[in-house]
Amino acid sequence: MPLYFTFVIASSKSCFLRKNILFSLTVTVLFFVSCNAGNGRQDSNNQSGQAAAQTFDASLTKGAVTDSMACRKDASQTYALYLPSYYNSAKAFPCIYFFDAHARGSLPVKTYKDIAEKYGFVLVGSDVSQNGTSWDVTNTGVQALMEDTRSRINIDAKRIYTAGFSGGARVACSIAILNGGVAGVIGSAAGFPRVEQPFGKKFDYFGIVGDYDFNLPEMEQLDNALEQNGFTHQLLTSSGIHGWPTAADFQTGLLWLQINAVKEHLQPGNDTLLAALKSDFEKRIAEATSAGEWTKAHGLLVGIIRLLNGLTDVASYTKQLAGVDNSTGYKEAAAARGPLMQEEMKQQQELQQQFPMQGEKWWAEKIKQLDQRAQHAKTTGERQMNKRVLNYLGLVGYMYTDHALKTGDLTNAAAYLKVFKMADPKNPDCGYLLAVYYSEKGDRNAALTALDESISLGFNEVTKLKSDPAFSSIRADAAFKVLLKKAANN
Repeated sequence: MPLYFTFVIASSKSCFLRKNILFSLTVTVLFFVSCNAGNGRQDSNNQSGQAAAQTFDASLTKGAVTDSMACRKDASQTYALYLPSYYNSAKAFPCIYFFDAHARGSLPVKTYKDIAEKYGFVLVGSDVSQNGTSWDVTNTGVQALMEDTRSRINIDAKRIYTAGFSGGARVACSIAILNGGVAGVIGSAAGFPRVEQPFGKKFDYFGIVGDYDFNLPEMEQLDNALEQNGFTHQLLTSSGIHGWPTAADFQTGLLWLQINAVKEHLQPGNDTLLAALKSDFEKRIAEATSAGEWTKAHGLLVGIIRLLNGLTDVASYTKQLAGVDNSTGYKEAAAARGPLMQEEMKQQQELQQQFPMQGEKWWAEKIKQLDQRAQHAKTTGERQMNKRVLNYLGLVGYMYTDHALKTGDLTNAAAYLKVFKMADPKNPDCGYLLAVYYSEKGDRNAALTALDESISLGFNEVTKLKSDPAFSSIRADAAFKVLLKKAANN
Protein backbone atom coordinates (compact mmCIF):
# COMPACT_ATOMS: atom_id res chain seq x y z
CA MET A 1 0.00 0.00 0.00
CA PRO A 2 1.32 3.45 -0.82
CA LEU A 3 2.01 5.87 1.97
CA TYR A 4 0.17 9.15 1.46
CA PHE A 5 1.35 12.32 3.11
CA THR A 6 0.58 15.97 2.81
CA PHE A 7 2.32 19.00 4.17
CA VAL A 8 1.87 22.73 3.76
CA ILE A 9 4.82 24.87 2.84
CA ALA A 10 5.17 28.60 2.58
CA SER A 11 4.24 29.96 -0.82
CA SER A 12 6.91 29.62 -3.47
CA LYS A 13 8.28 32.98 -2.51
CA SER A 14 11.26 32.56 -4.72
CA CYS A 15 12.19 33.62 -8.21
CA PHE A 16 10.44 30.43 -9.40
CA LEU A 17 7.05 32.19 -9.55
CA ARG A 18 8.18 35.58 -10.74
CA LYS A 19 6.16 35.10 -13.91
CA ASN A 20 2.94 34.92 -11.94
CA ILE A 21 1.93 37.98 -9.97
CA LEU A 22 -1.01 36.24 -8.33
CA PHE A 23 0.27 33.98 -5.63
CA SER A 24 -1.25 32.55 -2.47
CA LEU A 25 0.17 32.36 1.02
CA THR A 26 0.48 28.60 1.09
CA VAL A 27 0.79 25.72 -1.33
CA THR A 28 -0.28 22.21 -0.43
CA VAL A 29 2.17 19.62 -1.69
CA LEU A 30 1.18 15.98 -2.00
CA PHE A 31 3.64 13.12 -2.10
CA PHE A 32 2.79 9.49 -2.68
CA VAL A 33 5.66 7.21 -1.71
CA SER A 34 5.48 3.46 -2.15
CA CYS A 35 6.49 1.66 1.01
CA ASN A 36 8.35 -1.03 -0.91
CA ALA A 37 9.70 1.03 -3.78
CA GLY A 38 13.32 1.06 -2.67
CA ASN A 39 15.58 4.00 -3.36
CA GLY A 40 15.00 4.18 -7.12
CA ARG A 41 18.57 5.29 -7.80
CA GLN A 42 19.24 2.87 -10.64
CA ASP A 43 15.90 2.24 -12.30
CA SER A 44 15.35 5.25 -14.56
CA ASN A 45 15.36 4.53 -18.29
CA ASN A 46 17.51 7.56 -18.99
CA GLN A 47 19.99 6.55 -16.28
CA SER A 48 20.71 3.01 -17.47
CA GLY A 49 24.23 1.61 -17.12
CA GLN A 50 26.96 2.51 -19.57
CA ALA A 51 27.65 0.15 -22.42
CA ALA A 52 30.81 -1.80 -21.69
CA ALA A 53 32.40 -0.97 -25.04
CA GLN A 54 31.33 2.68 -25.18
CA THR A 55 33.83 5.15 -26.57
CA PHE A 56 33.90 8.50 -24.79
CA ASP A 57 34.96 11.94 -26.03
CA ALA A 58 38.74 12.25 -25.69
CA SER A 59 38.79 15.89 -26.78
CA LEU A 60 37.22 17.33 -23.62
CA THR A 61 39.23 19.80 -21.55
CA LYS A 62 40.32 18.66 -18.10
CA GLY A 63 41.10 20.85 -15.08
CA ALA A 64 39.33 23.94 -16.44
CA VAL A 65 35.74 25.06 -16.97
CA THR A 66 34.42 24.81 -20.51
CA ASP A 67 31.57 27.24 -21.20
CA SER A 68 28.68 26.65 -23.58
CA MET A 69 29.22 23.04 -24.64
CA ALA A 70 26.53 22.25 -27.20
CA CYS A 71 24.65 18.95 -27.11
CA ARG A 72 25.53 17.05 -30.27
CA LYS A 73 21.92 16.12 -31.05
CA ASP A 74 20.45 19.52 -30.14
CA ALA A 75 22.79 22.51 -30.37
CA SER A 76 20.21 24.75 -28.68
CA GLN A 77 20.93 22.88 -25.44
CA THR A 78 24.24 24.07 -24.01
CA TYR A 79 26.03 23.58 -20.71
CA ALA A 80 29.14 24.42 -18.72
CA LEU A 81 31.43 21.50 -17.93
CA TYR A 82 34.21 20.76 -15.45
CA LEU A 83 36.26 17.58 -15.51
CA PRO A 84 38.83 16.99 -12.77
CA SER A 85 42.42 17.30 -14.01
CA TYR A 86 42.89 13.57 -13.38
CA TYR A 87 39.69 12.50 -15.16
CA ASN A 88 40.23 9.29 -17.14
CA SER A 89 37.48 7.81 -19.29
CA ALA A 90 38.57 4.33 -18.23
CA LYS A 91 36.99 5.06 -14.84
CA ALA A 92 33.41 6.11 -14.01
CA PHE A 93 33.21 9.43 -12.13
CA PRO A 94 30.32 10.75 -10.00
CA CYS A 95 28.54 13.74 -11.53
CA ILE A 96 26.52 16.73 -10.32
CA TYR A 97 24.06 18.42 -12.69
CA PHE A 98 23.38 22.07 -11.76
CA PHE A 99 20.24 24.10 -12.47
CA ASP A 100 20.27 27.84 -11.89
CA ALA A 101 17.18 30.02 -11.62
CA HIS A 102 18.50 32.22 -14.44
CA ALA A 103 20.15 29.66 -16.76
CA ARG A 104 23.64 30.63 -15.59
CA GLY A 105 25.22 27.22 -16.03
CA SER A 106 28.80 28.36 -15.54
CA LEU A 107 28.11 30.17 -12.27
CA PRO A 108 27.84 27.12 -9.96
CA VAL A 109 30.37 25.15 -12.02
CA LYS A 110 32.99 27.87 -11.60
CA THR A 111 32.09 28.41 -7.95
CA TYR A 112 32.47 24.75 -6.97
CA LYS A 113 35.12 23.49 -9.41
CA ASP A 114 37.85 23.37 -6.74
CA ILE A 115 35.62 21.15 -4.58
CA ALA A 116 35.00 18.91 -7.58
CA GLU A 117 38.74 18.70 -8.20
CA LYS A 118 39.33 17.76 -4.56
CA TYR A 119 36.72 15.00 -4.41
CA GLY A 120 36.71 13.76 -8.00
CA PHE A 121 33.34 14.93 -9.36
CA VAL A 122 32.26 15.92 -12.86
CA LEU A 123 30.22 19.14 -12.84
CA VAL A 124 27.63 20.04 -15.49
CA GLY A 125 25.64 23.30 -15.44
CA SER A 126 22.64 23.81 -17.71
CA ASP A 127 22.65 27.06 -19.71
CA VAL A 128 18.99 26.60 -20.65
CA SER A 129 16.95 25.63 -17.58
CA GLN A 130 15.49 28.75 -15.97
CA ASN A 131 12.49 30.15 -14.13
CA GLY A 132 9.21 30.53 -15.95
CA THR A 133 9.69 27.47 -18.17
CA SER A 134 7.20 24.61 -18.18
CA TRP A 135 8.29 21.23 -16.86
CA ASP A 136 7.78 19.60 -20.29
CA VAL A 137 10.19 22.06 -21.91
CA THR A 138 12.63 21.86 -19.00
CA ASN A 139 12.58 18.08 -18.96
CA THR A 140 13.25 17.91 -22.70
CA GLY A 141 16.39 19.93 -22.03
CA VAL A 142 17.31 17.76 -19.06
CA GLN A 143 17.03 14.60 -21.15
CA ALA A 144 19.18 16.11 -23.90
CA LEU A 145 21.75 17.28 -21.36
CA MET A 146 22.04 13.93 -19.61
CA GLU A 147 22.10 11.94 -22.83
CA ASP A 148 24.85 14.11 -24.29
CA THR A 149 27.08 14.13 -21.21
CA ARG A 150 26.72 10.42 -20.60
CA SER A 151 27.63 9.67 -24.21
CA ARG A 152 30.79 11.79 -23.96
CA ILE A 153 31.87 11.27 -20.32
CA ASN A 154 32.23 8.13 -18.24
CA ILE A 155 29.69 8.98 -15.52
CA ASP A 156 28.93 6.59 -12.67
CA ALA A 157 25.22 5.80 -13.13
CA LYS A 158 24.88 4.96 -9.43
CA ARG A 159 26.27 8.33 -8.31
CA ILE A 160 24.38 10.93 -10.30
CA TYR A 161 23.40 13.99 -8.27
CA THR A 162 21.43 17.14 -9.02
CA ALA A 163 21.72 20.57 -7.42
CA GLY A 164 19.92 23.86 -7.87
CA PHE A 165 19.23 27.33 -6.56
CA SER A 166 15.71 28.73 -6.05
CA GLY A 167 13.58 27.64 -9.02
CA GLY A 168 16.57 25.57 -10.10
CA ALA A 169 16.36 23.67 -6.82
CA ARG A 170 12.81 22.69 -7.72
CA VAL A 171 14.07 21.49 -11.10
CA ALA A 172 16.80 19.43 -9.39
CA CYS A 173 14.17 17.84 -7.13
CA SER A 174 11.75 17.31 -10.02
CA ILE A 175 14.34 15.26 -11.87
CA ALA A 176 14.87 13.05 -8.81
CA ILE A 177 11.14 12.71 -8.13
CA LEU A 178 9.78 12.30 -11.65
CA ASN A 179 12.68 10.82 -13.62
CA GLY A 180 14.59 8.90 -10.95
CA GLY A 181 18.12 7.65 -11.30
CA VAL A 182 19.36 10.33 -8.89
CA ALA A 183 21.29 9.34 -5.76
CA GLY A 184 20.94 12.70 -4.04
CA VAL A 185 20.01 16.36 -4.34
CA ILE A 186 21.54 19.54 -2.93
CA GLY A 187 18.67 22.01 -2.92
CA SER A 188 19.37 25.65 -2.14
CA ALA A 189 16.87 28.35 -1.18
CA ALA A 190 13.74 26.44 -2.26
CA GLY A 191 12.20 23.05 -1.64
CA PHE A 192 10.27 20.52 -3.65
CA PRO A 193 8.04 21.42 -6.61
CA ARG A 194 4.30 20.96 -6.41
CA VAL A 195 3.75 17.23 -6.87
CA GLU A 196 0.36 15.59 -7.19
CA GLN A 197 1.22 12.23 -8.68
CA PRO A 198 2.64 9.02 -7.23
CA PHE A 199 6.36 8.53 -7.05
CA GLY A 200 8.26 5.67 -5.55
CA LYS A 201 11.82 6.94 -5.70
CA LYS A 202 13.50 8.22 -2.57
CA PHE A 203 16.81 10.03 -2.69
CA ASP A 204 19.19 11.68 -0.26
CA TYR A 205 18.38 15.36 0.22
CA PHE A 206 20.67 18.08 1.59
CA GLY A 207 18.99 21.46 1.88
CA ILE A 208 20.86 24.76 2.29
CA VAL A 209 19.17 28.05 3.15
CA GLY A 210 20.25 31.39 4.59
CA ASP A 211 19.06 32.67 7.94
CA TYR A 212 17.74 35.74 6.11
CA ASP A 213 16.23 33.92 3.12
CA PHE A 214 12.46 34.40 2.82
CA ASN A 215 12.17 30.72 1.87
CA LEU A 216 13.58 29.48 5.20
CA PRO A 217 10.15 28.55 6.66
CA GLU A 218 9.43 26.45 3.57
CA MET A 219 12.78 24.67 3.88
CA GLU A 220 12.22 23.96 7.57
CA GLN A 221 8.77 22.50 6.96
CA LEU A 222 10.14 20.38 4.12
CA ASP A 223 12.89 19.07 6.40
CA ASN A 224 10.30 18.07 9.00
CA ALA A 225 8.19 16.30 6.37
CA LEU A 226 11.20 14.39 5.04
CA GLU A 227 11.97 13.19 8.56
CA GLN A 228 8.40 11.99 9.07
CA ASN A 229 8.45 10.07 5.80
CA GLY A 230 11.73 8.24 5.99
CA PHE A 231 13.96 10.28 3.68
CA THR A 232 17.68 10.58 4.34
CA HIS A 233 17.97 14.33 4.83
CA GLN A 234 19.77 17.28 6.40
CA LEU A 235 19.04 21.01 6.47
CA LEU A 236 21.95 23.43 6.78
CA THR A 237 21.14 27.02 7.68
CA SER A 238 23.86 29.61 7.44
CA SER A 239 24.24 33.35 7.35
CA GLY A 240 23.06 34.77 4.06
CA ILE A 241 20.06 35.67 1.95
CA HIS A 242 18.55 34.20 -1.24
CA GLY A 243 21.44 32.90 -3.35
CA TRP A 244 23.69 30.01 -4.28
CA PRO A 245 25.51 28.55 -1.25
CA THR A 246 29.05 29.57 -0.48
CA ALA A 247 31.73 27.10 -1.52
CA ALA A 248 32.18 26.12 2.15
CA ASP A 249 28.47 25.35 2.58
CA PHE A 250 28.32 23.41 -0.67
CA GLN A 251 31.34 21.38 0.38
CA THR A 252 29.52 20.41 3.58
CA GLY A 253 26.65 19.13 1.45
CA LEU A 254 28.98 17.18 -0.83
CA LEU A 255 30.74 15.58 2.14
CA TRP A 256 27.35 14.60 3.56
CA LEU A 257 26.31 13.00 0.25
CA GLN A 258 29.55 11.07 0.05
CA ILE A 259 29.26 9.67 3.58
CA ASN A 260 25.71 8.58 2.76
CA ALA A 261 27.05 6.96 -0.40
CA VAL A 262 29.45 4.98 1.81
CA LYS A 263 26.54 3.89 4.03
CA GLU A 264 24.53 2.90 0.96
CA HIS A 265 27.51 0.97 -0.52
CA LEU A 266 27.70 3.24 -3.54
CA GLN A 267 31.34 4.04 -2.86
CA PRO A 268 34.06 2.52 -0.65
CA GLY A 269 34.62 3.60 2.94
CA ASN A 270 37.04 6.49 3.31
CA ASP A 271 38.54 7.57 6.64
CA THR A 272 39.68 10.89 5.18
CA LEU A 273 36.15 11.77 4.11
CA LEU A 274 34.77 10.71 7.47
CA ALA A 275 37.29 12.86 9.35
CA ALA A 276 36.55 15.84 7.09
CA LEU A 277 32.80 15.52 7.65
CA LYS A 278 33.22 15.27 11.42
CA SER A 279 35.54 18.27 11.51
CA ASP A 280 33.13 20.31 9.39
CA PHE A 281 30.08 19.55 11.52
CA GLU A 282 31.98 19.96 14.80
CA LYS A 283 33.15 23.43 13.75
CA ARG A 284 29.62 24.44 12.81
CA ILE A 285 28.18 23.05 16.06
CA ALA A 286 30.78 24.96 18.10
CA GLU A 287 30.02 28.21 16.24
CA ALA A 288 26.27 27.80 16.68
CA THR A 289 26.62 27.00 20.38
CA SER A 290 28.96 29.93 20.96
CA ALA A 291 26.52 32.28 19.23
CA GLY A 292 23.56 30.97 21.24
CA GLU A 293 21.89 29.61 18.09
CA TRP A 294 20.48 26.62 19.91
CA THR A 295 18.08 25.30 17.29
CA LYS A 296 20.87 25.37 14.70
CA ALA A 297 23.20 23.45 17.06
CA HIS A 298 20.39 20.99 17.78
CA GLY A 299 19.78 20.33 14.07
CA LEU A 300 23.47 19.78 13.35
CA LEU A 301 23.88 17.37 16.27
CA VAL A 302 20.80 15.39 15.33
CA GLY A 303 22.10 15.26 11.77
CA ILE A 304 25.60 14.05 12.56
CA ILE A 305 24.29 11.37 14.92
CA ARG A 306 21.88 10.16 12.25
CA LEU A 307 24.59 10.21 9.58
CA LEU A 308 27.43 8.58 11.50
CA ASN A 309 25.49 6.04 13.50
CA GLY A 310 26.74 2.63 12.36
CA LEU A 311 29.95 4.08 10.92
CA THR A 312 31.65 5.35 14.06
CA ASP A 313 31.06 6.03 17.74
CA VAL A 314 28.52 8.83 18.23
CA ALA A 315 28.40 8.80 22.05
CA SER A 316 30.09 12.21 22.38
CA TYR A 317 27.58 13.79 20.01
CA THR A 318 24.68 12.17 21.85
CA LYS A 319 25.94 13.60 25.14
CA GLN A 320 26.38 17.04 23.57
CA LEU A 321 22.85 16.90 22.13
CA ALA A 322 21.41 16.10 25.55
CA GLY A 323 23.18 19.15 26.94
CA VAL A 324 21.75 21.39 24.23
CA ASP A 325 18.24 19.96 24.61
CA ASN A 326 18.28 20.54 28.36
CA SER A 327 19.53 24.11 28.08
CA THR A 328 17.21 27.00 28.81
CA GLY A 329 18.26 28.68 25.57
CA TYR A 330 17.16 25.76 23.40
CA LYS A 331 13.88 25.28 25.25
CA GLU A 332 13.00 28.95 24.82
CA ALA A 333 14.04 29.00 21.17
CA ALA A 334 12.10 25.82 20.38
CA ALA A 335 8.99 27.17 22.10
CA ALA A 336 9.20 30.44 20.16
CA ARG A 337 9.75 28.81 16.77
CA GLY A 338 6.13 28.02 15.94
CA PRO A 339 4.71 31.45 16.91
CA LEU A 340 7.53 33.19 15.01
CA MET A 341 6.77 31.20 11.86
CA GLN A 342 3.07 32.05 12.11
CA GLU A 343 3.92 35.73 12.59
CA GLU A 344 6.26 35.63 9.60
CA MET A 345 3.62 34.12 7.34
CA LYS A 346 1.04 36.63 8.60
CA GLN A 347 3.34 39.55 7.78
CA GLN A 348 4.13 38.14 4.35
CA GLN A 349 0.45 37.89 3.58
CA GLU A 350 -0.04 41.51 4.66
CA LEU A 351 2.80 42.65 2.37
CA GLN A 352 1.26 40.83 -0.57
CA GLN A 353 -2.13 42.38 0.03
CA GLN A 354 -0.92 45.91 0.72
CA PHE A 355 1.72 46.25 -1.97
CA PRO A 356 -0.49 47.52 -4.82
CA MET A 357 -2.70 49.53 -2.46
CA GLN A 358 -0.28 51.72 -0.50
CA GLY A 359 1.85 54.69 -1.52
CA GLU A 360 5.50 55.55 -1.11
CA LYS A 361 5.14 57.22 2.32
CA TRP A 362 3.26 54.26 3.79
CA TRP A 363 5.94 51.86 2.57
CA ALA A 364 8.75 54.06 3.84
CA GLU A 365 7.20 53.90 7.30
CA LYS A 366 6.61 50.15 7.03
CA ILE A 367 10.21 49.48 6.03
CA LYS A 368 11.46 51.68 8.86
CA GLN A 369 9.25 49.71 11.26
CA LEU A 370 10.65 46.38 10.09
CA ASP A 371 14.19 47.68 10.43
CA GLN A 372 13.53 48.85 13.96
CA ARG A 373 11.93 45.56 14.92
CA ALA A 374 15.01 43.74 13.68
CA GLN A 375 17.40 46.09 15.47
CA HIS A 376 15.56 45.90 18.79
CA ALA A 377 14.61 42.22 18.69
CA LYS A 378 15.05 40.37 21.96
CA THR A 379 16.18 37.12 20.34
CA THR A 380 18.22 36.03 17.33
CA GLY A 381 15.19 34.24 15.89
CA GLU A 382 13.03 37.35 16.10
CA ARG A 383 15.72 39.51 14.48
CA GLN A 384 16.20 37.07 11.63
CA MET A 385 12.46 36.75 11.09
CA ASN A 386 12.01 40.50 10.67
CA LYS A 387 14.94 40.67 8.28
CA ARG A 388 13.42 37.84 6.22
CA VAL A 389 10.11 39.69 6.03
CA LEU A 390 11.95 42.76 4.73
CA ASN A 391 13.75 40.62 2.15
CA TYR A 392 10.41 39.13 1.16
CA LEU A 393 9.11 42.64 0.48
CA GLY A 394 11.96 43.00 -2.00
CA LEU A 395 10.74 39.90 -3.82
CA VAL A 396 7.16 41.16 -3.88
CA GLY A 397 8.49 44.44 -5.25
CA TYR A 398 10.28 42.60 -8.03
CA MET A 399 7.23 40.55 -8.95
CA TYR A 400 4.84 43.48 -9.13
CA THR A 401 7.32 45.64 -11.03
CA ASP A 402 8.14 42.90 -13.52
CA HIS A 403 4.45 42.27 -14.15
CA ALA A 404 3.70 45.96 -14.61
CA LEU A 405 6.51 46.37 -17.12
CA LYS A 406 5.47 43.29 -19.08
CA THR A 407 1.90 44.60 -19.34
CA GLY A 408 2.99 48.13 -20.31
CA ASP A 409 1.77 49.67 -17.04
CA LEU A 410 4.60 52.19 -16.69
CA THR A 411 2.78 54.35 -14.12
CA ASN A 412 2.50 51.55 -11.58
CA ALA A 413 5.94 50.22 -12.53
CA ALA A 414 7.45 53.56 -11.48
CA ALA A 415 5.66 53.43 -8.12
CA TYR A 416 6.58 49.80 -7.50
CA LEU A 417 10.23 50.45 -8.36
CA LYS A 418 10.47 53.07 -5.61
CA VAL A 419 9.25 50.58 -3.00
CA PHE A 420 11.47 47.83 -4.37
CA LYS A 421 14.48 50.14 -4.11
CA MET A 422 13.65 51.12 -0.53
CA ALA A 423 13.15 47.53 0.56
CA ASP A 424 16.21 46.02 -1.15
CA PRO A 425 18.62 48.76 -2.29
CA LYS A 426 21.49 46.37 -3.09
CA ASN A 427 19.47 44.05 -5.31
CA PRO A 428 20.83 44.23 -8.89
CA ASP A 429 17.41 43.26 -10.26
CA CYS A 430 16.07 46.63 -9.15
CA GLY A 431 18.54 48.50 -11.36
CA TYR A 432 17.83 46.11 -14.22
CA LEU A 433 14.09 46.71 -14.06
CA LEU A 434 14.71 50.44 -13.75
CA ALA A 435 16.74 50.24 -16.96
CA VAL A 436 13.83 48.45 -18.65
CA TYR A 437 11.49 51.18 -17.41
CA TYR A 438 13.68 53.98 -18.79
CA SER A 439 14.11 52.15 -22.09
CA GLU A 440 10.36 51.89 -22.44
CA LYS A 441 10.17 55.61 -21.70
CA GLY A 442 12.78 56.30 -24.40
CA ASP A 443 15.35 57.72 -21.96
CA ARG A 444 18.60 56.19 -23.27
CA ASN A 445 21.00 57.82 -20.80
CA ALA A 446 18.92 56.94 -17.74
CA ALA A 447 18.59 53.34 -18.95
CA LEU A 448 22.36 52.98 -19.36
CA THR A 449 22.97 54.54 -15.94
CA ALA A 450 20.51 52.14 -14.31
CA LEU A 451 22.10 49.17 -16.06
CA ASP A 452 25.53 50.29 -14.90
CA GLU A 453 24.28 50.42 -11.32
CA SER A 454 22.75 46.95 -11.65
CA ILE A 455 25.94 45.46 -13.06
CA SER A 456 28.03 47.18 -10.37
CA LEU A 457 25.88 45.36 -7.82
CA GLY A 458 26.64 42.02 -9.46
CA PHE A 459 24.21 41.54 -12.34
CA ASN A 460 25.79 39.06 -14.77
CA GLU A 461 23.06 37.66 -17.03
CA VAL A 462 24.70 38.51 -20.33
CA THR A 463 22.32 36.37 -22.37
CA LYS A 464 19.35 38.23 -20.91
CA LEU A 465 20.94 41.58 -21.72
CA LYS A 466 21.48 40.47 -25.29
CA SER A 467 17.97 39.12 -25.78
CA ASP A 468 15.67 41.39 -23.77
CA PRO A 469 13.56 43.29 -26.32
CA ALA A 470 13.43 46.28 -23.96
CA PHE A 471 17.03 47.10 -24.95
CA SER A 472 16.65 46.71 -28.71
CA SER A 473 17.00 50.47 -29.20
CA ILE A 474 20.31 50.73 -27.31
CA ARG A 475 21.88 47.34 -28.03
CA ALA A 476 24.10 48.76 -30.79
CA ASP A 477 25.23 51.60 -28.54
CA ALA A 478 28.95 51.54 -27.68
CA ALA A 479 28.16 52.21 -24.01
CA PHE A 480 25.84 49.18 -23.94
CA LYS A 481 28.61 46.97 -25.34
CA VAL A 482 30.93 48.16 -22.58
CA LEU A 483 28.29 47.21 -20.01
CA LEU A 484 27.98 43.73 -21.60
CA LYS A 485 31.69 43.16 -21.02
CA LYS A 486 31.40 44.43 -17.47
CA ALA A 487 28.51 42.04 -16.80
CA ALA A 488 30.48 39.14 -18.27
CA ASN A 489 33.32 39.87 -15.85
CA ASN A 490 30.91 39.40 -12.95
